[in-house]
Amino acid sequence: MKKLSKELSCNVVIHKEDLEGKPVYVAECEELSVSDFGDSPEDALNNLKEALRLLISVEPEKADLLKKEEPVLLTRLYL
Repeated sequence: MKKLSKELSCNVVIHKEDLEGKPVYVAECEELSVSDFGDSPEDALNNLKEALRLLISVEPEKADLLKKEEPVLLTRLYL
């Protein structure tokens, strides 16, 4: 499979869910509204990368929605 440019990036949120009593990690790409899951955060990220590569290979114009720069600020806000 063709590798994506390192200039493409997206914001990813990972959260833990419960699936039939078993913890599952879900990774979501905000820009493309694509998500995938795995048994660990690393598995979820690797699965998401593969899903994004597949999507872009089928719909290359989607790559235009991915950020070319890192976010200015990434934080968690507690209320």
